[in-house]
Amino acid sequence: MSVAPSKTSRAGLMLLQFGLCVVILLPFFWMVSVSLKPASEPFAIPARLWPQNPTLENYVTAFRPEFRTYFVNSVVVSLSTVVITVTLALFAAYSFTRTQMRAISVLMLLVIVAQMFPASAIIIPIYKMMKAANLLNTYASLILAYVTVTLPVAIWMLRGFLARLPVALEEAAAIDGAGPFKIFFLIILPLCKPGIVATAVFVLIVTWQEFLFALSFTSTKDMRTLPVGMNDFIGQYGIRYGELMASSVLISVPVIAIFFLLQRQFVAGLTAGAVKG
Repeated sequence: MSVAPSKTSRAGLMLLQFGLCVVILLPFFWMVSVSLKPASEPFAIPARLWPQNPTLENYVTAFRPEFRTYFVNSVVVSLSTVVITVTLALFAAYSFTRTQMRAISVLMLLVIVAQMFPASAIIIPIYKMMKAANLLNTYASLILAYVTVTLPVAIWMLRGFLARLPVALEEAAAIDGAGPFKIFFLIILPLCKPGIVATAVFVLIVTWQEFLFALSFTSTKDMRTLPVGMNDFIGQYGIRYGELMASSVLISVPVIAIFFLLQRQFVAGLTAGAVKG
């Protein structure tokens, strides 16, 4: 017998949800507020939550020619990483899911252990390999590094979703004469679309905001990405907070827009992975 929550419980739950929303949104509100303040206002006393005279001057300064170069670099690196990572993870997760071997559990454990190493622990060997291959200061160095970091989690996410698909569908298609490639591309691929979307959004968020690899593997402005380009507003004698926050807003908008467009499939894919992963 289910027990309906009391009015006090519902009010407490709503209060808790409101508090969590405030905590989550407050940094973004502060970022937008500072981006709209004149240079003399961010640390004025008394402090104001919202600028007295809002201005778009910081956005005009932030949207400089270098910003467009950084934006193009981020788009190229992020989308290439998403395509390569999701493709490799899809084939790996499918083979792990459909292969009945005890060694598979060990391999999956190794995959998740590889994800536990922090980026700072693996950046030196990866840097040396990139230097030996003469790939530093190229798109290839960033894409390969990001694929290395995101692939283990992507395999786990897709494996959880693929495990939900009944094997009987593939067996029925095989009886009708479909080959392995036809089964995979015409049956499996359309059915696991939410899992693919969730994995792609996860990889995109990680690569779009990544800073350490981008700073270490690039040395010229024409190869830098957006997070590294924000350093232009941090100088030896001070930080230009208005332009810095305006750049942060401009960088955040594309990812937020993509997330809201795909949030249903993203949540469905994560939920499936959580249940069956």
